[in-house]
Amino acid sequence: MSKVVYRAEKSKLPSMGFPGATFLAILPVLVIFYLAVALPLWPGEGKVRLVNVLIWPVVALVTLIFVFKNWALIDRRFFRSLPIKSLFAYLIFATASVTWAYSPDFAFSRLVVQLLVVIIIVVPFALPISVKSTIPGIHFCYAVAFFISALYVLNTPPSPVGHPGYFTHKQDLGLLAAVGITVASHELLFSGWRRVVALCTISLGFWLIFESESKSALAFALVALVCSWLILQVCKWTRLTPAIIVAAIVFASMFVANPIERLGYRLYGDATLTGRTGIWTFIDYQISHRPWFGWGFHSYYFVPNSPHNEAPGYVKDMPSSHSGFLELKLETGRFGYWIFLVFIYSSLHLLERVRRIDPVRAWYFLSIELFAVLINLLDSNWLVLTHFWPLYLIVVAESVRFSLVNTERSPVPAGAVQATRLGPRRVIGRQIAPQ
Repeated sequence: MSKVVYRAEKSKLPSMGFPGATFLAILPVLVIFYLAVALPLWPGEGKVRLVNVLIWPVVALVTLIFVFKNWALIDRRFFRSLPIKSLFAYLIFATASVTWAYSPDFAFSRLVVQLLVVIIIVVPFALPISVKSTIPGIHFCYAVAFFISALYVLNTPPSPVGHPGYFTHKQDLGLLAAVGITVASHELLFSGWRRVVALCTISLGFWLIFESESKSALAFALVALVCSWLILQVCKWTRLTPAIIVAAIVFASMFVANPIERLGYRLYGDATLTGRTGIWTFIDYQISHRPWFGWGFHSYYFVPNSPHNEAPGYVKDMPSSHSGFLELKLETGRFGYWIFLVFIYSSLHLLERVRRIDPVRAWYFLSIELFAVLINLLDSNWLVLTHFWPLYLIVVAESVRFSLVNTERSPVPAGAVQATRLGPRRVIGRQIAPQ
């Protein structure tokens, strides 16, 4: 059997000439730009945005057309990897939850959007697309978003709790700034204009976080950047994986009473974490009504006659559980929660393979994944149509693809041998991993 020799040090894919290759390669950047910049600035707040309703199915359809057109080039190992299988397993369970959802119509429409986003973001990585420009392209999107946010901060008054920028809430601006700082930190390792833009982005990011008064987002971003490097060093010395180290920390925290509240009190002098503990108490009560299967995917908040209307005081006005992990239990119960944890930990586990090939890339990916884990302790960002969830999907999909493409002497993906034939002579296929 012919073998494929993969080389991580090169950056050009010989198979980049397949139909739709350029479109699929720039698609992740376009999605981030649309969600981080274009959509929040869209006029007509509170009205049905026809373009937003149509854009996802149209783009997903075009993506699938190009994918099926190049079916022979698909690396089927991508879909057999545990992170991708567990992600699809959760989506299948979420689809099933529509049948018992509190509001099936709302659950179905919101699920369809998430399915389309996964198709657009994840599926193209099964093809040999070039991602050479993906990371700097995403950084450029956040740089543009920071520049526009700075104009809003300078020209519009802040809210009583912090400046929201061009978003509806100050936490959205804080999340944008924290993620942008994490993305830009990777660009500091490059020379030339990439480093200059990164320095400007980071400077703006810190200023925007202070203007939004999002203390937790800033703290989590810095912790993620530093701890990711430390975790990878431990992995290098011990041959463990990031998943094992994170799991060990989570296990140790189980022996500490109210660890998040204690940490909040030590850092901010507020054990309630600005009232979040009251929200969590009521959400735990609601989870207890449907502990195994949940209320249905996205079928609790903003639905007619929501059970959340029974919440006391300020809790009734909350748009989310302020905890992504609690929200998983609330919507899809223990079954969905554990399936999603497999997705998270398998994604972390895979980064050890990335580290052995490219430590800097592994640090960048782990910083984003670790930030996602941390920020979802205090806010709900899993499976939410913001810029951050697609970025997380991009990191996971690229981690899977990178680890497969750079595995020495891996088998040729189905159809790849035929693609490298020259007449009757069979040529050993070569695929070059992007930088």
